Amino acid sequence: MLGFLKSVDVLPKKPASLKMMDDPVVLSTIQSPYGDDNKYLQRMQCVGRDKILTTGNSGEIKQIDRNGLILQTMPTYDLVWALSITLQQEPVFSLSIVTIKRTEIYIYKQDKIELLLCLKDWYPVGLCYAKNGDLLVSMRSTDLKRSRIARYSGSTEIQEIQYDGLGQSLLSTDIAYLFPVTENSNGDICVADYAGMEVVVMDPAGILRFKYSGNPNYRDFRPFHIASDVNAQILTFDTLGNLIHIIDGDGNFVRYIEHPCYGGLSIDTDHNLVIGDRHTEKLKSSNIWNNEL
Repeated sequence: MLGFLKSVDVLPKKPASLKMMDDPVVLSTIQSPYGDDNKYLQRMQCVGRDKILTTGNSGEIKQIDRNGLILQTMPTYDLVWALSITLQQEPVFSLSIVTIKRTEIYIYKQDKIELLLCLKDWYPVGLCYAKNGDLLVSMRSTDLKRSRIARYSGSTEIQEIQYDGLGQSLLSTDIAYLFPVTENSNGDICVADYAGMEVVVMDPAGILRFKYSGNPNYRDFRPFHIASDVNAQILTFDTLGNLIHIIDGDGNFVRYIEHPCYGGLSIDTDHNLVIGDRHTEKLKSSNIWNNEL
C-alpha cells in the first residue's frame, strides 16, 4: 500500500498542578531597602528562589537576598517604570515617562546599563520575558491615542497585538497609566489595564480570550500589578479593594487574598507569593499553594 506521513505537533508537557491552601501562610517578612529619607518601594521581581530585585523612588535597582541584605545596587538615574528579568536573570527595565518622555528599554549587563530597544513613537509601560526568551512589551503611543503589545526576539519585533476582531483597541488609550504584563503557563498574554479597569487576556496569537473586570459582587476594580502561577491562574492587585484577585485561566473568579501590595507582586521558583507592602516598606513571602506535587 502507498500512503504518506503526516507530521504532528507534539503538545508541550502540562505543568504540575498545585492545590491552593485555604489560608495563606506567611513564611517570612523581609525589610526592603526603602523606608528612610522619604524613599519608598514601588516595584519588585523575584529572581529564582533566593533573590529579589527592588526599585523605588531612589533612581536605583537594588538586589537583595531573603534576609534583606543588599547584594547589588544598580543605578538607573530615574524612576523605574517597568521591570523584568531575562532567562539569564539580567534586569531589564524602562524609566519614567513623566519626568522625561522616554521610549527606551534598558538592560543591566556586567555592571553597566546598555540600551536594549528604542521604541521611537511608543512608551514602554510593561515588560515580561516569555518562557521561550521572547520579550513582551506593553506600550502606549507618545500621543496616548494607541496602545498595543509587541513581542520581540532579540531586537526584532515579531508580533503586534493591538485590535480585537472588530477593529477596536484591546487596551485603554488616552492616558499614561501602566500596563503590567505577564505570560501564564498556557502561553496566554495577561495585561493589568488600570485605566480600563480590567484584566485583558489574549492567547499566544494575540486573539482576545476574555476580559475580567472584577467580581460583580464587589466594588469597582483597578488592577495594578499582575502575576501568574503554575496552574495558569492570574493574580492581580486591586488598588480599590486593597487585595489580590485570583482568577483561573478562563477568567473565572477563584478567591481573594488580603495582601496589600502597592510595592509589587511576584511568584518565586518555589511557587511562593512575594508581595511588597508600600505602607511598611517590607516584603512578605507567603505559601498559598500546597507545594507537595
